[in-house]
Amino acid sequence: MAETQSDWADEDPPADRGRRRFLQATLAAGAAAVVVATVASAKSFIPPPFVFSGTIENTFRYGLPESPTNWVVQRNLVNQVVRATDFRLWEGASVLWREAFDEEGKPVTGTGFPALIICVEASLLRVPPELDAFVIRRDVGGVPAAIVGLYDRCVHFCCKPGWHVYTVPNTLHNYVTDPRTFLATDPVSGASVPQDPIWCQCHNSQYDPVTLVHSIHPPPANVPYIGAQFVHGPASRALPCIPIKLAGSTIEGVYDPDDGGHPEWYSAYCR
Repeated sequence: MAETQSDWADEDPPADRGRRRFLQATLAAGAAAVVVATVASAKSFIPPPFVFSGTIENTFRYGLPESPTNWVVQRNLVNQVVRATDFRLWEGASVLWREAFDEEGKPVTGTGFPALIICVEASLLRVPPELDAFVIRRDVGGVPAAIVGLYDRCVHFCCKPGWHVYTVPNTLHNYVTDPRTFLATDPVSGASVPQDPIWCQCHNSQYDPVTLVHSIHPPPANVPYIGAQFVHGPASRALPCIPIKLAGSTIEGVYDPDDGGHPEWYSAYCR
């Protein structure tokens, strides 16, 4: 015979409800403590945000060229601040711009923009009016010269183009338009002394540093800028310029938009 089932609703309540509430509260508090401890423990695994303490220079500094016969090495300029007085006509160098230095004055690894500084024949330079004030013009060996700054990241694949590191082979002279560097002449004799354009050896893009033109980074950036005209693919647009100015004889890049800088010219690609 089946037993009569009890109705638990009719069961007498516990004699000490206060103790029951106390136990429930204790368990809840314990669970909360575990959660807090877990969160605190998790936080300990998350590194604190990086806070930079030091300075960022708008100057350029020479790097170490591949060849020991490079003029930068020969004149003991490696790691030195770049000055306009360093350059002779048609000399150029791979440099670092806006490098960060810690509180002890030591360079912070991985900081700065790769750049090219090139001294060209002023009579050959073509530059849009809005950038003209950010090209340095000076007499070099009795010849009017112009010093231009360029962001050293190829627009094709973000490689680092070079200036006169190696001779551009004749097989790569099938230009979209002839570089005007080929019009260079000897300042004394007037004889033709053609100069190779900027050459990215990774994929053979080339740029003309005396022909600065308007260009635009493609979507999604759609950023207009001024740069050295591309003369050989696979690049299909200009190599961005860096506005530069003199502080005494030291060359400085202009980064702040309020001063005429254009950080968006570089952040639009190769991030």
